[in-house]
Amino acid sequence: MSLLIRNGKIITHRGHFDANVLLWNGKIAVFTKNELKADEVVDASGKLVMPGVIDPHVHFRQPGMPSEDWASGSKAALAGGVTTVLDMPNTKPPTTTLLELEKKKALISTSAPGGPLVNYGLHFGVTTGNLEEVFRAVGWDSPTLLAASAKIFMGSSTGDLLIRDLETIRQVIRGSRLVSVHAEDEEIIMMHSDKPDHSSRRPKSAAISAIRKLLSVGQQGRVYVLHVTSLEEAELASPFYREATPHHLFLNSSALRELGNYAKVNPPLREESDRRSLWQALLNNMIEAIGSDHAPHLKEDKAKENAPSGMPGVETSLPLMINASLNGLIGLEKVVELMCYNPSRIFSIKGKGKMELGADADITIIDPNIEKKVTADELHYKCGWTPYEGMRLKGWPVITILGGKVAFREGEFYPVRGKEVSYAF
Repeated sequence: MSLLIRNGKIITHRGHFDANVLLWNGKIAVFTKNELKADEVVDASGKLVMPGVIDPHVHFRQPGMPSEDWASGSKAALAGGVTTVLDMPNTKPPTTTLLELEKKKALISTSAPGGPLVNYGLHFGVTTGNLEEVFRAVGWDSPTLLAASAKIFMGSSTGDLLIRDLETIRQVIRGSRLVSVHAEDEEIIMMHSDKPDHSSRRPKSAAISAIRKLLSVGQQGRVYVLHVTSLEEAELASPFYREATPHHLFLNSSALRELGNYAKVNPPLREESDRRSLWQALLNNMIEAIGSDHAPHLKEDKAKENAPSGMPGVETSLPLMINASLNGLIGLEKVVELMCYNPSRIFSIKGKGKMELGADADITIIDPNIEKKVTADELHYKCGWTPYEGMRLKGWPVITILGGKVAFREGEFYPVRGKEVSYAF
């Protein structure tokens, strides 16, 4: 099977150039200015051609939670230009044993006829009593990496995977090839539990304290700090990989007044000064990756007084960043670095995140001239809402290619299937 992408502007993490791209048997085979024959031709005139996004931080909620599933979440991903997702372990039951890991993989394999709609990997949850299984899944001595990382929650969130013991955290970091950390200090959260609003109950000081604790035990390992919310955190976490989310880049604490519980997320949206400082960190190479932290909840749950934290985002992450680029805030190459190349490098995912010969042909084509308002009615989330409702964005994915085949084109999905990623350790 061959597919030719004609007349596009190729965007890599290093630069851009105009070329035709031939995809052959699921791989990028040729870049050329010449015309080539292929089984299928896609005209990308006036469009941007980049690697498919790797979203290293999604919660597709299966098994056990009704606010998303692998079919709906994967459709949202494809429509948003995302070809690979790494799913978090705080489901019901949680992914904290090798048995539950295999059960989850089996569930994903049957989420659509013929297999999953996107490529995927899974994070493995850490508890105080499962370190042996953690190391079998992601340990240095494991002959095969079975999961993308070991996931530690230092602060409470959806699910019950809280780890407070620093010695346990030290052991996990030393014994694992990569550890992803939700860095909020539970002790500080508990000290502020009587505060009147979500932001003050989980202050920035909780994140800073957690990172300091990580520094005391984790500098001998590979650590990926999730959802950094400010320049101060990013500077402090300099020995580690650092992730930012679109909602911390594009929303601030005023959204809590406007959206109420729909803007409730862990860690909370910060003040405008923190949001601006996070952009400063990102543009000064103190953020290595962007993850959506796609964490949807149903409207009826968000309507409750003690609503759960989390918001959907996998379908809007790339449009938000492309719009920022087209408005001159960030270069397209930097977007590719943060959303494609670096996630592949950090998580050692074979073949993905690159526009180069021999790489997997997972590709997103963006029309930079499409400008429209974000509306939940046009998105594919099962939860039925978005915190970006009404926001006007320019630059949207129009074609998503998975393994050299068109999986999504202008609102239509095709019977193309992904698979579990392989790791290069």
